Amino acid sequence: MVPISRLYLYYKCLTTLFAIVLLSVVLSGCDVEPHSGQHADIRAKGGVMSLGKYHFQQQGVLPLIGEWDFYWRQLLAPQQLTAPIENVGPVPGKIEQPGSWNGLGDSGDIGGSGYATYHLQVELSDTTPILSIKIPYIRTAYRLWVNGNEVAASGTVGTGPKNAQAKYTPKEVDFHNNGRYIDIVIQVSNYDHRLGGIWNPLLLGTTDQVDRQIRTGAALDTIIVGSLFAMGLHYIVKFILRRKERGSLYFGGFCLLTGLRAAFVGEGIVYYFMPGFEWLSALRIEYACYYLSVPAIALFVHSLYPQETNRRVIRIIQWVAMLFAATLILPPPWFTYGPPVYQVITVLVCLYLLACLIQALLHGREGALFAVTGAGIYVVTIVIDILYYNQLFSFGEVSSFGLLFCVFMTSFVISSKSAKAFIAVETLSRQMREMNIGLEQKIRERTAELERINSSLEHMNENLARMETSRRHLLSNISHDLGTPMTLIQGYVEALIDGVVSQPEQQHKYLKLIYARITGLNRLISDLFQLSKLEARQLEFDIQPITTSEFIRYFQERYELEVIGAGLRFESETYELQSKADRLAVVYIDLNRIDQVLTNIIYNAVKHTPQGGLIQLDIILDGHSLVVQVKDNGSGIEPEDLPHIFDRFYKKDKTRNTAGGGSGLGLAIAKEIIDYHGGRIWAQSRVGQGACLAFMLPLSKPDP
Repeated sequence: MVPISRLYLYYKCLTTLFAIVLLSVVLSGCDVEPHSGQHADIRAKGGVMSLGKYHFQQQGVLPLIGEWDFYWRQLLAPQQLTAPIENVGPVPGKIEQPGSWNGLGDSGDIGGSGYATYHLQVELSDTTPILSIKIPYIRTAYRLWVNGNEVAASGTVGTGPKNAQAKYTPKEVDFHNNGRYIDIVIQVSNYDHRLGGIWNPLLLGTTDQVDRQIRTGAALDTIIVGSLFAMGLHYIVKFILRRKERGSLYFGGFCLLTGLRAAFVGEGIVYYFMPGFEWLSALRIEYACYYLSVPAIALFVHSLYPQETNRRVIRIIQWVAMLFAATLILPPPWFTYGPPVYQVITVLVCLYLLACLIQALLHGREGALFAVTGAGIYVVTIVIDILYYNQLFSFGEVSSFGLLFCVFMTSFVISSKSAKAFIAVETLSRQMREMNIGLEQKIRERTAELERINSSLEHMNENLARMETSRRHLLSNISHDLGTPMTLIQGYVEALIDGVVSQPEQQHKYLKLIYARITGLNRLISDLFQLSKLEARQLEFDIQPITTSEFIRYFQERYELEVIGAGLRFESETYELQSKADRLAVVYIDLNRIDQVLTNIIYNAVKHTPQGGLIQLDIILDGHSLVVQVKDNGSGIEPEDLPHIFDRFYKKDKTRNTAGGGSGLGLAIAKEIIDYHGGRIWAQSRVGQGACLAFMLPLSKPDP
């Protein structure tokens, strides 16, 4: 299990990256059309918007904002209205768009319920044949005419609650552009919401521009809703699997509630999938999700930091939320008056929870920094939404983006707490097992200790056995290989003593024979001791790193003069099977011992190669190992002798191990030296064609 503290920097970097991506998404969602936010100076005045030389293809979508003609309690058709320049017909009032009609009138007595006609004439010179209008969320029913033709309607516009019907349908309408003016007439009625009128501006542009803006907004809302639902279901399932983690339940419920509400606001993606969804039911679902999400997040914070939150305050928040949720059974528009009051309560709850999180941060609670950061961003976006819904801010509906950020930050807090809970459970379970098995555990510990001691003793016994075997081999070899030379020396000495050999020349010859035998015995004894020390791993090696280039230079021509002096030809070659970079690799060797190995091998090759023959020394680099081969074209080795030539005292006449009166230990010593270096030695031969003895040493990368 990785400690939570090690993840701090990782999550900090991810948080920064997520914030950048979130900001990019928000900015792209708020300004889908590149030029749509750059024309705040183009506004309607007196019911007329003059565009001059404005071109939609180059300058983008245009919001129809400013001063519209407004006819309160009049439902007028286009034919009842005359162009403003003729100055005849019904006398209009003025209304600033976007905005509700609440508070208008000479004494500001216009409320949310009622009906009216909006009128705007757009003068333009753009000749784009087909233009489009994106119709915003108009509460709660409307009819739209463009240039005298009815192009859109939602619900039923009426002069009273009995003959009006509320409905919301996302719309994009296309119409033919005459290149001179666009006459827009909208009839609106509202009897189901506390605020009436057109909240957001109509957007005018080409068909592609408007369609792209609608699709991009719907895609962003879909991503938000899908992400919130996925997170919510994840934490709900997590709670089902582990019922004690009530924080997962509260946070999962909060994500589901906020995700469901996000489906009804913004672009209203639920209406794309269910166009006939009843508007009042949708509004009640939106409000219910809003009311219940506040106690859900409060319970979640309480589950994280119970010492910093007051349980009584959390209970009050729950009861207040239930009380406001109960107001949804009231008829419209009465139940729509609850959100403004609840929004004030929401701000107070958010400030309280943020204060609790800050207190947890000051107390050094785990994950408090992430919770404070996520909650702070979410509180800011909630305040922006509240100001927007009360028409005190020009943009809004950003709390879903803030929630995504908060979810990301909070998920780390929950995950870390879950991980600690699992660790605590595992620790407790382990302690319980230790208490239950008590004595058995101690017995196992003692047994394990005895097994370790026994293993150490076995290792010591193996070393002693190897040394004893080496000693026996030494004695056996001495008695085996010293017997014959000593007998011969004894015979020569007796012949000299008894006067059998009286001629000075014969005596000198006998003395030379005795000297040669004694020299051979000294060499044999030296080899036996050296081999015994090698087998017992008691011989010291001076291991040094040597580059392959140095190795090649040292051995390539070292034996040439001796071989040529023996009447043979000598050749040396180097092969690099990969790249020249292999020359930078190193071998860790005792140079004198490797020289001893090559000397033994070449000595055997010289003894079994006829005069004028060839001895070839090849050094091969294959990237992983260094291979040295000694080839000759002598008599070769019989197949049945090949497996035994590296055995000590293998004295069959055809072998290479006892040539020319040798001790029979040279190749055995060579094998022990190569084994000590972690390498391998082998032989290949064809009778009558020569033999090849080779050994391999591992390559290593040079130290930096």
